[in-house]
Amino acid sequence: MNKQSKTLERTVVLVSLPLTKTKVKILNCIYQVYGRILIEALEYMWSNGVTSWTKAKKLLYRRFRMKYPEIPTHYIHEAIRDASQRLKSFKKLKKKGLAKTNKPMIRRWSVGCDNQLWKLIFEGVRIATHEGWINIPLQFHKLFWRYYNGGWTLRSSARWRLIENKLYLFIVFVKNVETKGINTTKIYGIDINENNVTIYKYPTNKAVTIVTNFSKVVLGYAYRRARIQQKWSRVYGVKGNRRLRVALRKLRERNVKRDIKLKLAKTITDIIKDGIVVLEKLPKRFQDKALERSKWLKGLDVHRLKQSSIRGIHKLITEKLTEYCIPYVLVNPSHTSSVCPICGSKLVLMTGYAQRNGWKPRLMRCPRCGFIHDRDVIGAMNLVRKYLLDVSPMPLETKGVHDPHVEWLVATMKHGVETQPILARPTMT
Repeated sequence: MNKQSKTLERTVVLVSLPLTKTKVKILNCIYQVYGRILIEALEYMWSNGVTSWTKAKKLLYRRFRMKYPEIPTHYIHEAIRDASQRLKSFKKLKKKGLAKTNKPMIRRWSVGCDNQLWKLIFEGVRIATHEGWINIPLQFHKLFWRYYNGGWTLRSSARWRLIENKLYLFIVFVKNVETKGINTTKIYGIDINENNVTIYKYPTNKAVTIVTNFSKVVLGYAYRRARIQQKWSRVYGVKGNRRLRVALRKLRERNVKRDIKLKLAKTITDIIKDGIVVLEKLPKRFQDKALERSKWLKGLDVHRLKQSSIRGIHKLITEKLTEYCIPYVLVNPSHTSSVCPICGSKLVLMTGYAQRNGWKPRLMRCPRCGFIHDRDVIGAMNLVRKYLLDVSPMPLETKGVHDPHVEWLVATMKHGVETQPILARPTMT
């Protein structure tokens, strides 16, 4: 059985306890010097057409060593490496036409550290500075210990950033996993939509739809955000309105949406115990392309489709499958929801496209063979059918996708009270 090795990465943020004024002063000095080196290195590399960090280090190291003799040497190395990575990323964006400026700009940065500049200890972390090593007490949380004791390896490099009197340490855990070969008899087709995810199992011919009603969450936050903006912008204006930013931050919109997606990905991996998973191969910016085809969508419907996070859910599912060593393949999703999985004829829609008000069954009927089922179930069945046609010239048996009777279970995810936040009046400080 063939095996494929993949490397997973997870970034964990550790926040320190409030630091003393002396430690803040020392760390702020390193942070500001690192930023100046980063800006100067990026300007030099952009002006002289240098992208390789090894070549830039040969050209710039002595210059920065003489200009900033007090800081440790490895900070200069990391700043030049950071400038090289930023320049390469900017050139890729500019080549695709996605760059917003004519030259790379640095607005925010974090200090890069190799294994010579930081050490993780029981109380927290030790960081090398121009005043020697200083101990920073950290607040270790449950997620850190889950990765630390769960077979993950701590990467030698890390990054930190100083915000007021606290240090934010960004560390990366890596893990090598081996996915088993795809020679199996159990196949799961997963069709991802705006308000649900449908799983079809072959050859037992069973399907389950997990309803998320993500459109309700997106529209709910859009209405709440509009009311808050209207209220506080009318009184205090928009530019520099701290009260408006505080009120919007209390919504916790990003955290709630990510929590829904993580729970959904975990639920799917619990259902899929073994076998191979067939997913859609989603192109980049496919939501923009869908909006171009559907010109009747306007206003909040455009916002709803943009915020549906179909690609985000797809990415989380593939990451979870890789983490649990479950093999998966990507197939072309074209015409999977409009073609009969039994005879291949064009399907006829029996109900409307009800997505804005949450999930509802959308029945499709085949005028040739009379097969009737939900549109999402048909999409998952066709994904399995496409995979079987690719791996075998005669994949279908008398059962499986040829059996008109498909057992279908519908389950709804509970979001909790966090998706319905109570808008309290912002504090007037």
